[in-house]
Amino acid sequence: MAAIVAGAGDSTGMALARLFSSKGLLVFGARRRPTTQELPEGVSMCSVDFRQEDAVEGFVDSVETAAPITLAVHNIGANVHFKVFDTTERVYRKTWELAALSSLFFAKSIGKRMAERGRGTLIFTGATASTRGAAGFSAFAGAMSAKRSLAQSLARELGAKGVHVAHVVIDGPIDTPFVRQILGDTKYASMREQGGLIDPDAIAAAYWSLHEQKPSAWTHEMDLRPYSERF
Repeated sequence: MAAIVAGAGDSTGMALARLFSSKGLLVFGARRRPTTQELPEGVSMCSVDFRQEDAVEGFVDSVETAAPITLAVHNIGANVHFKVFDTTERVYRKTWELAALSSLFFAKSIGKRMAERGRGTLIFTGATASTRGAAGFSAFAGAMSAKRSLAQSLARELGAKGVHVAHVVIDGPIDTPFVRQILGDTKYASMREQGGLIDPDAIAAAYWSLHEQKPSAWTHEMDLRPYSERF
């Protein structure tokens, strides 16, 4: 059986790929840029633009020739910070394409095949912006809330056909080099010491637990945050 990780970055995406591979799945990751990390056995990476429906369909077809897809994660984000009056049409449109439009093509191509087989798990990575829009994040919030709504519609369409659709709200900063760069070394070290960062491996474990759920007790939405995060 196969798993797809769309948005297989070096932190959360790679944590997902490592865990899924360790569970015996062939893992096919898709990302914008090549990785410098050594790939675990059973994991392959390629470049796919999930904003292009033909590219998504071709990628999914190639995976299906290797093994049926049983688990797929849409982990593509588009976090940008602009005040409303500084948000151009290009920024808003590109953010929506990256987070929302790509979700649609991902769901159509993979969900259709899972529904035909009567089984499978689709997981969408969300963010705090999926549920509320903060000042300066209008483009990101608009795109991520659209992604969340799509996941809700999919769950209602595909659930009865045996496909488990879940949306995970990542409500807090993830322990990544990118976050460290934004915070600076001092603040990063302080937040890490105080338990204020989410471990990518813990996210992966939560996603796997969703995949293992029995159909009689499926979770649709899960939110993950550090114990010290206020909410």
